[in-house]
Amino acid sequence: MRPVLPLSVLALAAALPVTAADAPAARVVVARESAQTYPILGGKGEATLLLNAETGSKEAALSVLTLAPGAEVPQHVHEGSAELLYIESGTCELVVGGVKVQAGPGSAVRIPAGVPHSARVTSAVQSLRAVQVYVGPGPEQRFRAPAK
Repeated sequence: MRPVLPLSVLALAAALPVTAADAPAARVVVARESAQTYPILGGKGEATLLLNAETGSKEAALSVLTLAPGAEVPQHVHEGSAELLYIESGTCELVVGGVKVQAGPGSAVRIPAGVPHSARVTSAVQSLRAVQVYVGPGPEQRFRAPAK
């Protein structure tokens, strides 16, 4: 039996323009099972890269992050890319441009391009699971580097 996608996913996929130039390399739908998952943060998390240049997405990149309780993302900057996060589970404390904020399930986070930011998972037991979008793709490629 083939998996059934929610109508919202199908509607989004149908709304994305695919030009003749994009068609050979572009994938409109990328199943999680076919996406690459990389260990990050010294094994305290993982990033599953779904949409990026490899799957034909030139406009943005979409990943799913899972971070263990207590995991910390050190301060960093994406000069040419805004970062959007949607928190599915777990809680975290972020510092965005020097301002400390909290985020939990159902929260959306916007980090403008060029703004320093960091994060720490604050949930004691539950891992943080977040959908991550880079508008200007590129920063997600760092996940491909060997874990330290």
